[in-house]
Amino acid sequence: MKKSILTFALAAMLWMGTRADENWNIFYRNSLINPGINVQSELAVAPDGTLYLAELDYTDIYNTGIAYLHVRSYDISQWTTDNFSTAGWETMGQIMELNMANNEMWIDFAITPDNRLYAGMLDSILRYNETANAWESFYVPDYIGGMMVDESGRLLILQSVDISSNHRFVISEFTDGNLSPVATIEYELPFDVILYPRIMNEANRIFLVNGTFYVSVARASTNQNYYFKGNATDGFELLKEHFVHMNLSSMVVSPEGEIIISHRGDMAPYTLAMKKYDFEANDWIAFDMSGLDAGAAHASHLAYDRQGRLTFTYSGESNKGFAFRHGANGWEHFGPKEAVPIAHMPKLAFDLSNSVFLLHGIGSGSAPLTVRRFVDETISVDETKGNISVRPYPNPAQSQFTIDLSNDFAGANMDRLSLFDQQGRAVRVWHKLPLKATVELDGLPAGLYHIVAEAGTDRRTGRLSVY
Repeated sequence: MKKSILTFALAAMLWMGTRADENWNIFYRNSLINPGINVQSELAVAPDGTLYLAELDYTDIYNTGIAYLHVRSYDISQWTTDNFSTAGWETMGQIMELNMANNEMWIDFAITPDNRLYAGMLDSILRYNETANAWESFYVPDYIGGMMVDESGRLLILQSVDISSNHRFVISEFTDGNLSPVATIEYELPFDVILYPRIMNEANRIFLVNGTFYVSVARASTNQNYYFKGNATDGFELLKEHFVHMNLSSMVVSPEGEIIISHRGDMAPYTLAMKKYDFEANDWIAFDMSGLDAGAAHASHLAYDRQGRLTFTYSGESNKGFAFRHGANGWEHFGPKEAVPIAHMPKLAFDLSNSVFLLHGIGSGSAPLTVRRFVDETISVDETKGNISVRPYPNPAQSQFTIDLSNDFAGANMDRLSLFDQQGRAVRVWHKLPLKATVELDGLPAGLYHIVAEAGTDRRTGRLSVY
């Protein structure tokens, strides 16, 4: 009798896993790296469609403070069937040793519009030399994380600097080993304590939206995050701090400048929480969590996809992974669920066709580090392959561009035309345009952008270069 019950339970688990995985392609699984529960790998999709994995390897677990970084690439066009191994992935350059400040180390990873790869670690920025197939290392003092690429292709980082007994944060541009200050954050806490940050922590972040910087810094030892908003000309304002579990939290900034964070509670059972910032009240208020399991939560990741939809993944109760999109009716689950054991430190990424990629697992036998792609069955075959069918002119454009979709869409209008930057943020959205329309760019910064045109259930994509 007991054997029959066990057999039925195993069969049920396998059926549930199969059902949850129906719309998810599997690209990668590695059970041999054991990076530790608070050390995080990174996933990114380059503008040319290549998938990159910056993988932390903590196999030398008895050598305290030492880990290794592998950067691997995968040509998505070669995918034919689910891959339950590391086959098909190419190692980019040498394996790099990491000297870690603590067990919550965060590895910065960024890709420029021209497909140049950068990685950031304690005191160093690494640049991939494609010709030599090697990583070049540059010493960067006071580097605490926050690596990002802005709309114009600049690589920006965050530094914590002491000058004449005054402490400040500096947003710097990194170019060929040289650092140029872009903006300095002068601040004064409401009490006489210096904000010494956690080094290379996920909570040390930079966002740049419509010319305004939004910066988050984790304070060492106190589990506080501090937030700044401003620019080089007008200076920065200090927003209210928030008590969170630092690298077990996530932050996004909408195109309208709304700050949203997700985090786990400060005390057991560490329930999931979401908040947004009320600038008028200068305080954090609850954000919509309808449709989410508010039970025990570990790590989480918020991101805007390339259609401007807020997307979320987190490691939830019983170590089950979840993926959701936010809409008018709250959070909609699109999986996987039971099929994802121990989705610790899950991460989201999106390609130019808005396919969703999910990284999860810790690299052990029970929870392999896994890369998946969500296949949306509502998307046409052309979109899944990433075919470009919006052809703007002139391209490159300076102040305006025109598109003509009269041969693509039925009816008289487009429902929506959206422009996204290389970080997947919606920077311009127009509604109810004629099928042939000329739109103004209104001082949009130079760079490469992704276009999405929608009419009813039809959708077309394209690219636009702005100079």
